[in-house]
Amino acid sequence: MRQICNAGTGVGQIEIDNLSAASLVGTPLEGLLLDDDLDNVIGGCDRFRHANEFNDERSQIFAKADYFLGDHVLSAGVELEDFSLFNLFVSDARGRFNYTNYANLVAQTATVTYQNDTSNDTNNAAARWGYDKWAYFIQDTWQVSPTLELSFGVRYETYDQSDAPTFSQSIEDTYGVDSSMNLDGLDLFMPRISFRWDIADRTTLTGGFGLFSGGDPKVWTSNAFQLPTVTASGTFTNVDPAVVPQTLIDQVALGTPVPIDTIAPDFEIPSDWKASLRLEQDFNIGASEGYIFTAQYLYTKVKDGFMWTNLAQTSRSDTTPGVAPDGRPIYADLNALGISNVTELGNFSDGENHVIALAVSKRYENGWDFDVSYAYQDIEAVTEGTSSRGVSNWRGIISADRNDPGVRPSPFQIEHSFKLHVGYERDFFGSGDATTRFDAVFQRLSGDAYAHTFNVSDANPMFGRARFESPFDTDTLYVPTSASDPAVVYGAGFNQSDFNDYIAKHGGGKGILTPFSTDSSWNSLTNVRIQQSIPGLKFLGDSLGDNNVRLVLDIENFLNLLNENWGVWNDGPGFLDNDIVTADIVRAADVVALGVAGAPALTGDAPRTNCLQQSDCVYRYNSFNGRNVDFASSSNSVYQIRLGIRFDF
Repeated sequence: MRQICNAGTGVGQIEIDNLSAASLVGTPLEGLLLDDDLDNVIGGCDRFRHANEFNDERSQIFAKADYFLGDHVLSAGVELEDFSLFNLFVSDARGRFNYTNYANLVAQTATVTYQNDTSNDTNNAAARWGYDKWAYFIQDTWQVSPTLELSFGVRYETYDQSDAPTFSQSIEDTYGVDSSMNLDGLDLFMPRISFRWDIADRTTLTGGFGLFSGGDPKVWTSNAFQLPTVTASGTFTNVDPAVVPQTLIDQVALGTPVPIDTIAPDFEIPSDWKASLRLEQDFNIGASEGYIFTAQYLYTKVKDGFMWTNLAQTSRSDTTPGVAPDGRPIYADLNALGISNVTELGNFSDGENHVIALAVSKRYENGWDFDVSYAYQDIEAVTEGTSSRGVSNWRGIISADRNDPGVRPSPFQIEHSFKLHVGYERDFFGSGDATTRFDAVFQRLSGDAYAHTFNVSDANPMFGRARFESPFDTDTLYVPTSASDPAVVYGAGFNQSDFNDYIAKHGGGKGILTPFSTDSSWNSLTNVRIQQSIPGLKFLGDSLGDNNVRLVLDIENFLNLLNENWGVWNDGPGFLDNDIVTADIVRAADVVALGVAGAPALTGDAPRTNCLQQSDCVYRYNSFNGRNVDFASSSNSVYQIRLGIRFDF
């Protein structure tokens, strides 16, 4: 597992494989790293030293008119958004220094990767672009009866853009893709309907259905507008991680920039079909009135979502995928082949979301009030979208096939959520404007979803990798279906018994595991708020009008204040993956001829070219790391106290 760090001001990104805390003492990096950087290196941070600047400007013009026609209220309007963006992001602009082992660290031998504009001025690689988005809408609100209201409407959005990404003849010749594709002419027609029905005096049902846009595709589409750069790489001795080797600077200056991000020719603005129902029922318990029960259901069907594909692995005759022992594709190692990434931003149209929420609330005359609720989520996703870069979003897809990941549970869903709020309000000081209020909120939430994965590396990516990019541990794990599963052999250092016990304990099943089908432990949190109203600022006279002043005391994680062992909040594995198995891909014939230990590992692009069908190769499981899946959050596991004053005018 690689440790990555931004090592001090002006220093490039440093990667050190198999790092321990003691490894840096006495090395050339010891005096270079700041104290907080040293902590981050040992902790395994992933903060990149890139040239990065982002800002946008927008202006909006909005006009709306309402017309009353009997029982109908007609609304119509137009909106113009003028948007301009400046996005400077050049990865490895100060160099990425990879020390493959401790010996190379001591010897100051590193593989250095450097990326920049041919002028070696990162400002010349910034994306500067914009567009106008026009939106037109019309709606009819019809009061059908005193108890039933219907609304029908439609919203139409269209993009007007003259800016375009850089055209590359080589990309068009190789992939048949126009890299200058922009957003001009894209549109979205969104019909909607909703209703409100007062079924009885104390019962109301509301709902709706329609198409909704998920927002403008700004940062992700911006990657295509980034001006092309050149990347150079080499291995150097006596390297200083604060200085990019001049050889690489010269190579970039003489290189030919080629875009690495494109927008698919059939790209559509992301949108979702949504339907909702909400029931509100006022009821009594005995002689006590004013209890309110609500039940809500929200259904979402993805029409078009964001999807990333590396065309260099899917659309070239010289990168035809191989077949892994479990049937998944083995893509090209683009770094070994020297083939540049071409990350295409397109769409997927799959996945359904179900959200159910139930709640009961009541406010009593004696000052007490409460509300208790439960929410259930069943969210499907195809891509995580956890990065700003196209290639990083593609690398970050946790799947057995990140070029065609398919629908799976969302890593961001909270499957079960229980909440209880209790409040009490009273004028202890006998004055109507000196009210004291206590609130306590208790939450009980299901844990973070994560995926069991293979532990891969630059030296052994197993299923292919991107150009100039370290592979992420995002390849979902294969669990043998039986003790005699022909797809797997075991190295001498692999503890099969511990592995089987671990999988049985933490779930996941057998075969190629479904991502995010397992969760870390549940969490609980109790927060307390005390508010004390004090007489308003009467001395200011009438200039401020009616005003209210409150002292507010917030205690987050109240139980931890009572006992340091209470209130511990556990996060799941970082980056959503739990990389527990280190393995090789080896030829089945080599295992027969040379034995499990003697079979040479297929590295680089060799797995793709040697494993042409599923039976050609096997996995060799070398080591198992039964790591913990619960990690105490340092920020969420301690109490916090805030005292403030609030003015309401």
